[in-house]
Amino acid sequence: MLTDNDDSDENLMLAYQTGNQQAFARLYQRYRQTLFAYLVKTLGQKSQAEEVYQEIWLSLIRQRERYTVSASFRTYIFCIAHSRVLDFYRQQGKLAANDSLDEDFEMAACAYYEPHSQLEEQRLLERLQFCLTQLPDEQRAVMVLKLESELTLQSIAEQLNVAFEALKSRFRYAQKKLQQCLGVEI
Repeated sequence: MLTDNDDSDENLMLAYQTGNQQAFARLYQRYRQTLFAYLVKTLGQKSQAEEVYQEIWLSLIRQRERYTVSASFRTYIFCIAHSRVLDFYRQQGKLAANDSLDEDFEMAACAYYEPHSQLEEQRLLERLQFCLTQLPDEQRAVMVLKLESELTLQSIAEQLNVAFEALKSRFRYAQKKLQQCLGVEI
């Protein structure tokens, strides 16, 4: 039996992963109407939406062992839905195997679950960590606090007991050095 503390979508999915059918039933109830409405709007016909809807849940069942909490479950289930819609369009001949729908239709969240995107994100994080180690200690402290805590520069200045103008300069220098090291603009 799941408690209220375990009631998040992510916890329900993890419970389902271990065989808890009640957890699956709760997820199904939560997303039943939302997913179906999305499919009807996207596909335009109820019969097509019903077909794709079943495929979404079958995909979730098949993929349950690979699920990890790396984004919200809502993102995960709608990513599956998006993929099944693309598959449906391909089967109908409305989309070639190597085509994609227009960019407005693409969901950025889906890229998160693609291995090549995960690898690229991991490489970027590793480069960022390396670049942070190249900063002088004072600049690194400011940048890490800003990135990790999302505090304002004023709050960071107070926390580090540094004059606000001096902290702003450290932040600007650190930002410029990170941009150069990463080869991107922040």
